[in-house]
Amino acid sequence: MSQNTLKVHDLNEDAEFDENGVEVFDEKALVEEEPSDNDLAEEELLSQGATQRVLDATQLYLGEIGYSPLLTAEEEVYFARRALRGDVASRAG
Repeated sequence: MSQNTLKVHDLNEDAEFDENGVEVFDEKALVEEEPSDNDLAEEELLSQGATQRVLDATQLYLGEIGYSPLLTAEEEVYFARRALRGDVASRAG
């Protein structure tokens, strides 16, 4: 099959698709272009900003719980047993 015959066949096929309401795309036009260095830098900055916010929230939380006194092992057992027995006040901490 010659190159010209192939092109005519492709044109006929495209026309048939058009008649049936099927949109035909050029494969080369559908290929994604490579992201530019500028796009990559912007994505990295956004990612770093999100990471920084998560770290800030975690540090804030850890700082806040540092102000509360911790239970001793005996206190944990005591309150756990009371909670298991249904003592609602022991769950409030």
